[in-house]
Amino acid sequence: MQLAHRKRRPMDMTTQKLRVENLPGINVSTYRDIGSPESTIKPFTILFIKPFQKTHDNSYGPPLGILTLIAGIRAFFGATATVHFWDMNLYNNEPETLASRLDEFKPDIVGVSALNCEAAASYKLASIVKKWNPETITAIGGPFTLRQAPLIFSESHFDWVFEGAADRTLIQALQRFFSDLPLSSDIPGLSHRSATGNVTHNHAQDLITDMDAIPLPAWDLLDFERYRKRDRKRIISNIGERRYAFLFTSRGCPYLCNYCHDVFTKRFVYRSEESVLEEIRVLYEDYGVTEFHIVDDIFNLHRPRAQSIMRAIGKRWPGKLYLAFPNGLRGDILDQETINAMVEGGTYHATISIETVTPRLQTLVEKNLDIAKAKWSIKEFHRQGVIVQGAFMLGFPTETLEEIRATLSYAIKSPLSHAHFFAVVPQPNTPIYNLAMQESEAATIGMANDERTSGDYLSPKTWYSRAYGHDLHSQIRSSFIRFYFHPPRVMRLARAYSIINLSTGLWFILKSMAKSIPVTLSRIIQPGKKWSSD
Repeated sequence: MQLAHRKRRPMDMTTQKLRVENLPGINVSTYRDIGSPESTIKPFTILFIKPFQKTHDNSYGPPLGILTLIAGIRAFFGATATVHFWDMNLYNNEPETLASRLDEFKPDIVGVSALNCEAAASYKLASIVKKWNPETITAIGGPFTLRQAPLIFSESHFDWVFEGAADRTLIQALQRFFSDLPLSSDIPGLSHRSATGNVTHNHAQDLITDMDAIPLPAWDLLDFERYRKRDRKRIISNIGERRYAFLFTSRGCPYLCNYCHDVFTKRFVYRSEESVLEEIRVLYEDYGVTEFHIVDDIFNLHRPRAQSIMRAIGKRWPGKLYLAFPNGLRGDILDQETINAMVEGGTYHATISIETVTPRLQTLVEKNLDIAKAKWSIKEFHRQGVIVQGAFMLGFPTETLEEIRATLSYAIKSPLSHAHFFAVVPQPNTPIYNLAMQESEAATIGMANDERTSGDYLSPKTWYSRAYGHDLHSQIRSSFIRFYFHPPRVMRLARAYSIINLSTGLWFILKSMAKSIPVTLSRIIQPGKKWSSD
């Protein structure tokens, strides 16, 4: 199908801006609502697992969600709860290795946190646990579970499914279960299956507004050195291979991008400056962490707050900390004062998510990014010595080949030091999934099924390829080579990286993109058009 000339159907979507707490399925709460433990609660043991699902390019990082849940359970239950944590992904432990350690942990409940692409490994873990002891409770949460409880119950041996944030609701469920009280149907986001197979659903999302009340993550359980060494290939966000940690300073994003999971809802809630600085202090002084990756949905939404936090970091730890933003910056609302403050605080790496440069598609996916303002932000970061990475999404439903080429050309000629080109994966129960179904039901359902077993978001065949027959992966591989061997960029990277890191990174790029080298060699050293400032 030649997309360049096909007639585009109008998009059957409407945009409404509503207060999040008035939307159906949102339960606004405070963390302090959990109260105190029941006097009748029995001691229990819980094992948290981050699953490993093999892929050609596994990535690693501290599982911040699990560590936060553990901290909450410790603070609430004290000695009544024995908590274990196993990051199977960090050690490349296949699901089958769990069987040999269950007698060691002896868990009453096993909790798994999963991305969509970790579903298959998570299912195996639940099956292994039930084979070991059918009475052990199996629970799953994480981005994969949002609006997916019926599917998970039909495909796996999980007993509990948590949708959205579970900081408060997991504690509620544990307190009731181990006090021999019924779980009932009133715990937001908890769907559960009884021993007789009856399923009770609650698909609401718990929106916690008092983030300062949530205990700091259980950083004492983390092997920081192991993560640092494991993550060496991520030179794009840890140039000096320093000891690092992820940091959430806020949750939620009010923008209406229709491809988003919305795990933390559309309401922006945030921690106080004092709370953020205290966590940084603990990590720096107690664990030797000097690099912080801020992974908010949209850190710079509240500009005075963002500026104040950055300046406070710079004042308290001048020249000692390195800040990176792998995501979480909205490029068209950055201003001079915010960027100045970020640089003052120690920011050396920032990611700007452009997605697409086509106005039609910006409207279609409801991101509505002002490309010109985002372009200014990229150039200003670059001017101040910050390494800037761009994130792009290719292969939206109805996107033409000309629109794909326009986005790739923009990236290649830009002053970006790094770029990620992602093939669009329409996520079930998001608005863009409905549009994808209109374009090709077979491609959309097949893509969703394959993603759950792929181990990453790089399925061998993209949704776009399935729907329209165009080999998008080859185009992405070719564009990576053109991007990184663009002469001005080669010079820029040579100044930013050590010879060892630069060589390692370029070798990784070449090895990953080897299939496209023959069709790209003739285009690698094209000087290209200078990126204009207009």
